[in-house]
Amino acid sequence: MALFKRKEPILGIDISPSAIKLIELSRSGARFRVESFAVEPLGEGMMEDRNPVDPEAIGEVIKRACRRAGTRTRRAAVAVPTSNVIMRTIPMPMEFKESDIEVNVSIEAAQYIPYPIEEIYLDFEMKGPSQASTEMQDVMLVATRKENVDIREAAIKNAGLIPVIVDVEAYALENAFRLVMDGLPKVSGGSLSLDKPREGLTALVDIGATITNLYVLQQDHVIFTREQSFGCDMLTFRIAETYGLSREQAEHAKYSVDPVAEDFAMTVLEPFKHTLAEQIGHGLQFFFSSDLYASGRYNIETIVLVGGGAMIMGLDRVVTEVLGIATTVANPFKNMGSAPKVNSNALLRDAPLLAVASGLALRSFD
Repeated sequence: MALFKRKEPILGIDISPSAIKLIELSRSGARFRVESFAVEPLGEGMMEDRNPVDPEAIGEVIKRACRRAGTRTRRAAVAVPTSNVIMRTIPMPMEFKESDIEVNVSIEAAQYIPYPIEEIYLDFEMKGPSQASTEMQDVMLVATRKENVDIREAAIKNAGLIPVIVDVEAYALENAFRLVMDGLPKVSGGSLSLDKPREGLTALVDIGATITNLYVLQQDHVIFTREQSFGCDMLTFRIAETYGLSREQAEHAKYSVDPVAEDFAMTVLEPFKHTLAEQIGHGLQFFFSSDLYASGRYNIETIVLVGGGAMIMGLDRVVTEVLGIATTVANPFKNMGSAPKVNSNALLRDAPLLAVASGLALRSFD
């Protein structure tokens, strides 16, 4: 689903609170290839409430990312944070075709959107027959304030690129998840099996600098989202405070295989991992306490970690131990080739960071 769409091919550009993440994919038959990618950090104060403060400044960082990647592709896709989007499933008559829904969606939206219709962008997706009535079909309504889209378009244009898609992070991650789902551990009867079909639900956890987003997927569709004000910047601050380091030094120490001090793991790293695992558990408890999913029919079989926090060494092991759910770090590029200019080691290292950007780049092939 896209709020604003033209033609392809495209670059996937994730404008996150801490960095610009860019990736370019190609496809030959059923096989994808990474043509270029880059991760370019953002300075403090360049993002506020997950929106760019200055589109010109963000555009300059995107330019640097394009130069670092060595890409010549000019068309780009970006995503609006899920928390900035209103999504509602609404019933419409079964006989309505797409053109009928398009005519009526603005009228229906007035009942569900707490903003004047002229201040928002609307899109919709036909979901199929409604479970409530055989005479109705479900339509997913998606809306966001125009400023959330316009400011991202401006940043892309300031980088000399052409914005062709403004998507929603939840749908970009849903798209990227399809690249990793076949490689997830199979679960049956509480035990892991590599040869039995997957059933049940998957939790996709996007751990950012300041925000952690929990998505619950049924097969490859998001059915639940929750944003939590907890991110891996807390670990950075703790390292800096404990060992008297600058933010840059602490950021490096967070992911380094060489500990900054002998007591680093026991004093700082392991407690943070356990706290993060508990935060994920709280999000899952909220999911299971909601009216729709409290029946006991649902079970989370696998947790998939993406985002910068997923790169913290051993986090997947701790989440598995604390929550008793098989946990893995996503690598959307596991079954992909890469162009000769792509640093394959850097791509492997940064794979969890590039989930949203990958989902956006996949829009080239819709």
